[in-house]
Amino acid sequence: MPSSRSGSRPAISMRVDTASEPSLLIATDLTRAYRGGKGVFDIRLRLAAGEVVGVMGPNGSGKTTLLRLLATAATPTSGQVSWFGTTNARDPSVRRRLGVMLDQAAHFDQMTGYQNAWFFAHQFGLSDGLARERLDELFSWSGLWEARDQLVGEYSLGMKRRLNLVEALVHRPSILLLDEPTLALDYRAELDLIERLQLLSLTGTAVVLATNDVHLAERLCDSILFLHEGRAIREGHVPELLTEVAGSKEVQLQLNSPISLEGLRSLAAVEAANVDGDTVHIILARGANPAQVLAVLNGTSDLVSNMRVRRPNLGDLFLKLTGVALPVGHR
Repeated sequence: MPSSRSGSRPAISMRVDTASEPSLLIATDLTRAYRGGKGVFDIRLRLAAGEVVGVMGPNGSGKTTLLRLLATAATPTSGQVSWFGTTNARDPSVRRRLGVMLDQAAHFDQMTGYQNAWFFAHQFGLSDGLARERLDELFSWSGLWEARDQLVGEYSLGMKRRLNLVEALVHRPSILLLDEPTLALDYRAELDLIERLQLLSLTGTAVVLATNDVHLAERLCDSILFLHEGRAIREGHVPELLTEVAGSKEVQLQLNSPISLEGLRSLAAVEAANVDGDTVHIILARGANPAQVLAVLNGTSDLVSNMRVRRPNLGDLFLKLTGVALPVGHR
């Protein structure tokens, strides 16, 4: 389980029964500082076999930086990571047990998709026969079979993302580190990915997943770490986190003209409010009626062009905690 450094609170795992399970990965007070105050600070995380942890936060919150540190692709300013009992990030045995899908894929555009994946399979020590067997299955699963002999430079973004997944999975790693894995995937491909990750989790593969797709997070993750401005602000099991907004309502108002949020935020019925373009997202307190919000806007009867009310999700909890909305495309 991820844990921010709060007093002397120790890092604990999200799984209930981890006392008897060895940790595959332990991050202790992990910090990577960049100029301008960006980076991640004092992150603690303990990952057991089969555990799926989601990392959520707006762009620039540190999700990718954290994954790069866990993937040995970046060096911490302070703190450390232990993989499988060693803190040596250069240990080849560590990298062979990690499957990594970062935001920028490392592909050879003048090679075919299959040639790219074959290269990575051999880098992980797979024999020709085993590489062929696994790649044939993964290219079929990912929908890339017909494009396997096409140059990667001709692939669409979605195809490149799926190829990146193939390369991360081919050696059957102990830990998967995935950065926005559903980005540019269609709905069918997203469902296939969820099913595969669920099966991998059942067989002991641990997953750290950076995403703002709340539906993916709620369906797949055991637990969530919220990152804001590089720091862990809340963590917990998904059902426990959702109880913090249970009974609330999220109201989305489509506006014909801009408004100030101060009047809305001053209402006792409103726990949080955020504007994104011409849409206002409002988290109502338990028992509050959306009509109370509309009453405040009645002075200009044509201000609201559309209203939608739904049950809140993890994105709404993040808004409640920070006043900042996760990217709308993933809410």
